[in-house]
Parts: sequence; structure tokens; C-alpha cells
Amino acid sequence: MKKTGGNRLQIVLVSLILLAVPQLLFAADGEIPTANNLTTIGQLSLKQGIPVIVFVSREACPYCRSLRDKILKPMLAADKFEHRALLVEIDLDRIDPITGFENSQLTAKAFAEYYRAEITPTLLFLDSAGREISTRIVGISNLELYGFYLQKSIDAALLVIRAENLQN
Repeated sequence: MKKTGGNRLQIVLVSLILLAVPQLLFAADGEIPTANNLTTIGQLSLKQGIPVIVFVSREACPYCRSLRDKILKPMLAADKFEHRALLVEIDLDRIDPITGFENSQLTAKAFAEYYRAEITPTLLFLDSAGREISTRIVGISNLELYGFYLQKSIDAALLVIRAENLQN
């Protein structure tokens, strides 16, 4: 009996670890994860019923650094995205290809052209298939109110996803 109980405990522990892995991937040290595979991120979005926020940035963009350091990273560290959205970053200066929502390889530049998001910083609010479902945020007009507008866009994206789930 002890062996069975031990096996059950191991199964429970492994299950808990597997459930935590996606969160660990998206919250490591408050860093914004790089969008290497949007197909996988889309699958997580679908499974969790939450939108994907793609932070389109450039290395030399001072506004991107401000947004990253003063808004997004602190929100990520404070779990403000947990159960609400998956945040990932695409640096337009990136050379390596990424895997898109349709499991195809593309450059960061091609991604930005497809979404018409060449101005940085831009936040895109996408569903699990990569469709834009909430008003994007382009640039920074007021850093003090940015978090408020970000939360409003997440709320709007969540409403769209919940409505889609009710229809299916």
C-alpha cells in the first residue's frame, strides 16, 4: 500500500510540475519571453482561454526600453498577466526566423509587415490563431496611464475570446 501511495504522490507532483511549466516559461525572473514559436504560444492561449500580447520592439528604441522596464516587466513580475494574457516579445532587429501561428517560418520583419506593426513599441492583442482581437497600442503617449489602457485592451481581448468560446 505504501508503494501505491508513493506512486500516487509522484504522479500528483509530476502533474503539478507539468501544469507549472507553461507559467515558468512565461515568467522567468520577470523577463519578457521572446516569441520563438507562436504556434506553441497559440496552443497555450487556446488551452488557457486567454489572449496573446505581442510586444513589437527594437533594440535601439528608447520608448521600447521604457515600456519594457517601467510597465511590462513590473506587471509580469507582479503576476498581472497571470490567467489574463500571454506576453511575448518580437524584436524587429532579430535575424533568426520565428515560427508563426500557422507553423511556418518567418522573419520578425515579415511578422511586423503582416500586422502593419513597424512602429515601435507596439502591443498586439491576438487570439490563439493570431487574429487581432483588441485595439493595439502604438507608441507611448502617457506612461502614467499606459497600464490602465493595457488592462482595458486585455479586458476587451478576453471578452472576445469568451464570446468565441460560447459560440463553439
